[in-house]
Amino acid sequence: MSFSVILPTLNEKGHILNLIYEISKKFENRNTQYEIILVDDSSTDGTFEIVENEKKKLNFLKTISRKSLKRNLASSLNDGIKKAKFEFIIWMDADFQHPPKYIKNFIDLSKDYDAIISSRFLEKSERYFNFDNSIKDINENQSYFFNQLCRRFLYKDITDYTSGFICIRKSIFNNYSLKGFYGDYFVNLIVFLKNNNKNIFEIPFKDEQRATGISKTLVSLNFRYLYTCLRYALTFVTCLLNKKFK
Repeated sequence: MSFSVILPTLNEKGHILNLIYEISKKFENRNTQYEIILVDDSSTDGTFEIVENEKKKLNFLKTISRKSLKRNLASSLNDGIKKAKFEFIIWMDADFQHPPKYIKNFIDLSKDYDAIISSRFLEKSERYFNFDNSIKDINENQSYFFNQLCRRFLYKDITDYTSGFICIRKSIFNNYSLKGFYGDYFVNLIVFLKNNNKNIFEIPFKDEQRATGISKTLVSLNFRYLYTCLRYALTFVTCLLNKKFK
């Protein structure tokens, strides 16, 4: 088995090299073939330049700059997928909110499933704000409600429709491209997988606080927040219409 890890980045200067080496260590410890593809979405803090310089001594590291393109998470991931050369693709947040230690679970389980999703909402999962509610991001309540809505009306066996931490067979993207903006692209992917009878498995994990900087998906109570909620609502309706009922 072999793995391509895609890291979509936006202003991750403070921690990105630590993350790359932590991910690398997980594969090296398992003697597993891998590559890491950093897709930078117009960082202004020097993230891309730091990684580009480090790449000179790391043969497993590739970089893609989207400096002239409009910022979009799904498009960034699609660019990484096109460049990936290995059998399985992993993508995860580039800010340590998705801890690299769970990569070992992907390695162990990947041969048995088409897609493995790290879920924040399984019984054994933990949230970064469990013991300190004051650090809870403002969009967490909206995210929880949306996931409950999807589970009620889409598929009861899926708990996290906006995970963003996944291991998936690259062959799935032979006839599919990610569609959406931020979290909504993941819902579309799940519906596609279900409609095409792919074998999906969820694993519990504990998400962490962002290492440094500001989240790409963080919203405040303003027009952007309302726009994000509207996108989720439209995605839910579209997915409900596209779902194949059995």
